[in-house]
Amino acid sequence: MALGDLVLDETGQVTATRILSTDASGTNMELSLTLNGTIRGVPQTTMWTYTTLTRADGSIYGNGQGLMTTQDGDVIHLIGHGSGAAPPPGGTVRFRTMLHAHGATGKYADLNTIGLAGEYEVDPEGNATNKCWEWK
Repeated sequence: MALGDLVLDETGQVTATRILSTDASGTNMELSLTLNGTIRGVPQTTMWTYTTLTRADGSIYGNGQGLMTTQDGDVIHLIGHGSGAAPPPGGTVRFRTMLHAHGATGKYADLNTIGLAGEYEVDPEGNATNKCWEWK
């Protein structure tokens, strides 16, 4: 098992946040964001909606769904999962993620059969970065 080439490199902004619940299991939030960058060097835009559960021990689990469109008109559907730790006040949230593509066709069809291991970060102002490598 090894990480291969950088496949996805993007930056963007959280556009909406909503509290879904706060109880003994933790705080569950929904976030939406838009990211712009490249997939295998081709310009693209991805829209995500995901939820995070911040637990009492400070760990965070997130999962969501995304839709990517490339400059060439390709559409790639994404499912993602990640884990991280709650940051100190005013700090950046850092997730380690796995993304799975589905419905990709043409030059991106191979993405339907591989995982993308990544690093996703969001700062206190909602600025986000996402980088993913092929998991071989």
